[in-house]
Amino acid sequence: MKIGIFWCYQNQIVGIAHDFKLSEQDSLGLIDSAYVHVNYWEELRSQIAELRHKEYEEIPRGRVIYNSLSNKTIVYMDAKLFKKRIAQQIAVFFELNFDEVIWKKDPHYRS
Repeated sequence: MKIGIFWCYQNQIVGIAHDFKLSEQDSLGLIDSAYVHVNYWEELRSQIAELRHKEYEEIPRGRVIYNSLSNKTIVYMDAKLFKKRIAQQIAVFFELNFDEVIWKKDPHYRS
């Protein structure tokens, strides 16, 4: 199980998935990635040529965090991504147990 940020580009999940420690939780028991879309976008642009002329908010995106109190992973994402096939790809990318994930639409990630 990992946390991080992602985009869905050409029906593939791209981004950064990384390990975390329970000691990193905040006062609400949440563990969030320090990566932010606007900064990590530059890394992706250098790896995927087609992204060089796109802005990070043009591609549907989201974030994966962990709630240590409920022992659940929460995925916040663009409403455009709310499809089982895409959710399954996200689960694979972040090594999540699909049935133990809370899936949420978030207007912050609207593209």
